[in-house]
Amino acid sequence: MVTSFSHYATRPQSEGPAWASWLGVITIVFGIFLTTSHGNEWMKQAVITHSMPASGEMPAADCPPEELEEEGLSLAECEHMVANVKGIALSAPDWFPGFQMVLSGIGTVIAFLSIIVGAALVNYRGWAPTVAILTFAALIAIDVIGFMAAVNAGPILRQFYLGDILLWFFIHLIMIVAAVAGRHGESTI
Repeated sequence: MVTSFSHYATRPQSEGPAWASWLGVITIVFGIFLTTSHGNEWMKQAVITHSMPASGEMPAADCPPEELEEEGLSLAECEHMVANVKGIALSAPDWFPGFQMVLSGIGTVIAFLSIIVGAALVNYRGWAPTVAILTFAALIAIDVIGFMAAVNAGPILRQFYLGDILLWFFIHLIMIVAAVAGRHGESTI
């Protein structure tokens, strides 16, 4: 007995279209990654902002030998990590940490909501395609705003942020195109 791929790619209409299930699964996976990414960025900015001395001068690297041994680090690696934090803190304009915390906080919430939207696409709900399009549009807006902020923050921060921002922008762009195409395909049937 030979079964075609189309048998597996389509489901009864009562269960919803196959495109919605596929997009829903992808949305859930990327939503989990993006939620943690934005959450980590928010935490990084909070730690760096609150750890900076009022003078703006960062102290020399404090790398106790017992902590280095516990973490499996060399003294050079410890000093390099401290230098990276100094580089980020000193190259960030005054507006950047607060702006980035707000943007990542909003991004965390919308990315978490995208997980819920993904679940609604998998367990097809009539409202899910429209909300998915709106959610992906909001994520694209966050990507564009983050891109503009990174471009205006200077070369060191551009190096840290632009690659990830562009990657997420194109992922969200592809997802919104898939949702629009799927919804359009439903309306023509």
